[in-house]
Amino acid sequence: MKVEKKIRLKLLLLALLFGVLMSVPYLVPHCGLVALVSFIPLLYMDKIASDNGIRRIWWYHYLAFLLFNIFSTFWIWFVSEVGAIAAIALNTLQMSIVFALYRWSRRVFTYRWLSYLFLIITWIAWEHVYFEIELSWPWLVLGNSFATSPSLVQWYEITGSLGGTLWILLTNIIIFSTLTLREKVIVRRLTLAACVLVFIPMAASLIRYYTIDCESGGEKIEVVVVQPNIDPFKKYGILPQEKSDDAMISLVRQVITPQTRYIVTPETFTYDMDLDRPMAHHSFVKYHSFLEEYPNTNLLVGVFSHQIYPTLTPPTHSARRSGDVWYDVFNSAVLMDADNVYSYYHKSKLVPGVEIIPYERYLPFLKKLSSGFGGSGGSYGAQDEMDALEGNDGNKVGPMICYESVYGNFSRMAVVKGATFMAVMTNDGWWGDTPGYRQHFRYAVLRAIELRRDIVHAANTGISGIINRRGDVIIRTGWWVETSFRGNINTNDSLTPFARYGDIIGLVAAYLFLPFFAGIVLIRIYRRKSKH
Repeated sequence: MKVEKKIRLKLLLLALLFGVLMSVPYLVPHCGLVALVSFIPLLYMDKIASDNGIRRIWWYHYLAFLLFNIFSTFWIWFVSEVGAIAAIALNTLQMSIVFALYRWSRRVFTYRWLSYLFLIITWIAWEHVYFEIELSWPWLVLGNSFATSPSLVQWYEITGSLGGTLWILLTNIIIFSTLTLREKVIVRRLTLAACVLVFIPMAASLIRYYTIDCESGGEKIEVVVVQPNIDPFKKYGILPQEKSDDAMISLVRQVITPQTRYIVTPETFTYDMDLDRPMAHHSFVKYHSFLEEYPNTNLLVGVFSHQIYPTLTPPTHSARRSGDVWYDVFNSAVLMDADNVYSYYHKSKLVPGVEIIPYERYLPFLKKLSSGFGGSGGSYGAQDEMDALEGNDGNKVGPMICYESVYGNFSRMAVVKGATFMAVMTNDGWWGDTPGYRQHFRYAVLRAIELRRDIVHAANTGISGIINRRGDVIIRTGWWVETSFRGNINTNDSLTPFARYGDIIGLVAAYLFLPFFAGIVLIRIYRRKSKH
């Protein structure tokens, strides 16, 4: 009994060690390489439990993933206690199920490497699907570990961030096998494989990093970014929009020149815009008057907009009713110029519980349930895919609203449609001065590498800045500062392999998972029948 207690204590310590190691790359800059060994405690936990016949190991690896999620995303609590508990608990549950499937496969496969292969396929397939579903929170996909180490993952332009996930899982498994196997010949081979797997991608990335030309393929254009620093909890209904507009224009005037091509504001800077009459909006009248002074300049502004449908039946699953009409609410990015030419994009990747009730059209009762817990009373409208908005200079911008910048495979559609640069429009002040807004800013670095596009990052109260196409932060503002700045970006119209073909690694894993899983089930059934 004492021996078992010691073993269980060791399992708890390994769970804690995993939680710490896996969180470090998300919290400490330039520590992405830690992820290449962070799964080793988890694999040791599984080995110790199996060698000693310890049951109910599921709770230990659930604890390990729970600690990882808490350490990395505790800041959600500052927005919503219920939301934080739900996001962390559900994300942990999914990770635990993936690892449980790996442990289940070990009972079937004679060769351990098949179980490891199944773990890699299952984890990557889960991440791939997680990017696509409505109940989506892919903040902690493993490939994001390298957001503060961009020089090491320049090959994301080919694989996307799931290539980083593959690198992490494969490296951890090979190093763990090297540490636990006893056959000297196999250990030597695995040691060599581990060295190759760690250093070859790093060397290739560093060569690409130092040889890439960040100014080729397009033109240098001048942009102005505004960071209004409006407290998001006091913005609507308290601070008059007219004052916000005046403050924004005043900030722009401090840095704008006749050569400025684009002004970028954060998301939801103004509200209540009717999509059928945009130029009748009080803020847009003021913006248009200002842009007449700078006819070569485009304004990309974040707007709460709405679309009215004079119909008796709901035209969309997200439509809301007001009297005899239905309407949709959108979190939009609007691009306009002095000639009253405008285009818009509606945010597509909506925040679960806040901007969308997941699968509300299939489960209507979720709307009342979410409202009762302080969530959204209905879903926002959305587009099917990201768009590219064309300015009066012929360039196109891909607007990534809020945490859409976490979705690489989704964001690439703007580049496919001709975007020559990207813009993140966000409001990161909800979380306070925590790692949340810093993580969000750094995730844009990975999008710059994947798409080879310069990125303008406009935040209300987080970090605003400019990131070049190899992931270098060229300009960066401070936290909770009212400011604006002018900078240059370089446009680009070429397509990277990732932009052209998308998340091939995730797609392959998703297709392999089902036959792999079905094979395991059939083998277990066959063995049970054979025993009888």
